[in-house]
Amino acid sequence: MIRRTRNKTLKFAKDELKKLLVLDYRLLAERFRSDQFTSKQMTEEFKANPEFKDWYFKNYWALEKWRSI
Repeated sequence: MIRRTRNKTLKFAKDELKKLLVLDYRLLAERFRSDQFTSKQMTEEFKANPEFKDWYFKNYWALEKWRSI
């Protein structure tokens, strides 16, 4: 019983952390898209945070391509 409760608690904590991470990524992406960063700053951020880079190109870059068509 204790193990099951612990697993549920860990899963909940992981889910909450993932939600917060996605929220942070979305906020940063919106700042990128609103020209609050120079391209040099964006490149530096992508190098410092490769997980964000992957997320950004998966979620935002594809949308921009479709919007321009």
